[in-house]
Amino acid sequence: MKFIASKYDENTGWSTVTMQHLGIKFNGAAKVHPDEVNPSKYAGCRFAEMRATLNALKYERKLLKNKADMALDFVKSLECYAGFDKNSDTAKYIYKQLNKRIEKVNKVTDEINNLQYDLDVAIHQRDIVTKALERKKNKED
Repeated sequence: MKFIASKYDENTGWSTVTMQHLGIKFNGAAKVHPDEVNPSKYAGCRFAEMRATLNALKYERKLLKNKADMALDFVKSLECYAGFDKNSDTAKYIYKQLNKRIEKVNKVTDEINNLQYDLDVAIHQRDIVTKALERKKNKED
């Protein structure tokens, strides 16, 4: 995955990030909460980067899933033939390749789930910190 560009618009509060993966550009965006007193360009761009990465990984998973589904369809069509021996060495190699493709899909799915969880946690933690800073500021006044 390759980072292309990031932009923060102070007027609107939108952060956008562009990433390139598998030859395609993916965008991610994040908006500052309207009530936030001290908006952070860094936090917004980091959230936008995570969303762009999520979009790229979802696209990659879609491609890998299509390949795995095609391999599964091929294996099912082979199993329909009366002369197909599931215990032959060739069949074992075919099943091994099918399982590798399924494992790749599962690996990318796990990456997506972990990144989505990390994004949710990061947003929640940022919210906790900003609220704590606001309470501290109000307490000092």
